[in-house]
Amino acid sequence: MRCDVCGHEMVKWDRPPSRWRRELWVCTWCYAVTQIGTPDHEISRPGHCPWEIRWEAAWTDMVPDASRHAYGYFHKTLCGIEKPDMTGSQFGMWGGGYRDECPDCTAAALAIDARWPEERRDGFRVDVPAAPRPRPEDDPGYVRPVDELGRPDIRLPQTLTSPKTRVLAARPPADAPEDGFRRIGEGPSAVRLPAFWAGHGIGPYRPYDKQGRTFAWFQAYPLERVPPLDEESFVGDFAWFGDIGDPLDHRTAVTDPIASDLARDGLSLPADFLALITRANLHRCLDREGGGAWTDVTGPLPSPVDPADRMVLFFRDQQSCIMWYLYLHHSGQAAVVCSDRDFTVEPGLRYGPDGEIVPPRREIFWTAPSVEIFAYRFLAEARLTLAIHEKQRAGELDPELLAYLAHYVPSSSSEGCGRMPR
Repeated sequence: MRCDVCGHEMVKWDRPPSRWRRELWVCTWCYAVTQIGTPDHEISRPGHCPWEIRWEAAWTDMVPDASRHAYGYFHKTLCGIEKPDMTGSQFGMWGGGYRDECPDCTAAALAIDARWPEERRDGFRVDVPAAPRPRPEDDPGYVRPVDELGRPDIRLPQTLTSPKTRVLAARPPADAPEDGFRRIGEGPSAVRLPAFWAGHGIGPYRPYDKQGRTFAWFQAYPLERVPPLDEESFVGDFAWFGDIGDPLDHRTAVTDPIASDLARDGLSLPADFLALITRANLHRCLDREGGGAWTDVTGPLPSPVDPADRMVLFFRDQQSCIMWYLYLHHSGQAAVVCSDRDFTVEPGLRYGPDGEIVPPRREIFWTAPSVEIFAYRFLAEARLTLAIHEKQRAGELDPELLAYLAHYVPSSSSEGCGRMPR
């Protein structure tokens, strides 16, 4: 394919088709982009954009200051740094003088901008709209399927619960009910934390209704409102996920220094944490389906509730309204906690209405007993939300997702091993 802007060769990006596009082509000279098969266009040709607001910041775990660089497609920065995991950041643009931008990227961005002829900048590129797609619901006499996801009165097929899935048919009796609190550790040194699950709404079945504390689009749901899981079946191997892949060298380079620092305090990273962060198929699996949240590993960090404990940040939402940490108790126990506080940076001074300095909040909240269980629940809810958006049929759901959804549909029938597809 030849570029319609400058006439140079375009290269097809080697990515599988998605619901956002079938193909993506990039010019090797002026970097004009052509997308084939988007939701609204058969051919989409974005026009010229000023250089200082055109480029996404680069994102990679292999370059500590990646955001200084402009992402130039094909796992490369404009200045030529190439890393296998490099992408454009979903959460920040490059340019405009707001950061210490790479001067070589700036020079490349200016050179690329000069390759767009002036007469082909405004209104030159033309999109081809997608042909109208017939919708079954527009046909006369259409009857909405009783098992279409999104119906408040949905009828589910028979569901499978533990031991055939990881979802329990009923919540087991608590050994020590704590009225919204959970403990990490044993005995007098245990830390007692407020507990909830912070998640998105799941369509009409668990709405985002702001009845609890909210963190942007995440809401705190009491633990009794989320499906009970067979926690003993989660042993740190992510068997429900499928093939987790081999360890990635550039990811173990992130976890190894953290593990060394923790070892000096007599602590270690759990196997499920290491798998989630370093294994090829698990790496960034939460990012791909997390509605704008992303993996960001930093630590170890001191605990705000016990100086003998440590935390490791591993996941945050796109605006850092909520962050998830691995909490490592000095007894050896671990859990996942969340907070709206970024403990990786020193808080700035905040002042009250009378000019007094307000101490920063240092709250953390228990949210899952292990990293693997956190990942399972997070992915299950993300995939259910997408299935509801696409109006899938309940019978098409993986048994794990169907069992999870059945918790919110009281009329569902269930029986007591599904694999959640990647």
